[in-house]
Amino acid sequence: MKNGMILFLSSVILIGFYGSSSLASGHHDSESNKPSGSGHCTYMSDNPFAGDPYKACRTNVSESFCDSYPDVGDGMVNIMEPVYAEGDCPREGSIGSCERGGWEEVYYEDSNTGPMGVEFGCNFAGEWLTP
Repeated sequence: MKNGMILFLSSVILIGFYGSSSLASGHHDSESNKPSGSGHCTYMSDNPFAGDPYKACRTNVSESFCDSYPDVGDGMVNIMEPVYAEGDCPREGSIGSCERGGWEEVYYEDSNTGPMGVEFGCNFAGEWLTP
């Protein structure tokens, strides 16, 4: 009986974890997470797993994408104060970036999660690149 209960609880936990992780990684495949232009969008990111909002920038976007990014979001993170500009994200003060297949998300020194936190998050949906 005891082994059956342990097996049952383990199964419930694994199913819950699998469901959460599949939702977390699936949003990166959505249409809103494809390259849409040649500019960049700098913004504050409010990630429920990171603590305080932090500064980030997304490459290869259009101005219309940047303007609507707070409404679209990325599925898990709230986007605040987006600012569009042409070209690549500024790299001064960056602690690294996450290559997500056609675009990068660049993180900066004032990111309260520090390089370890955003690097860990990148591993769920991309490849970490050091500056």
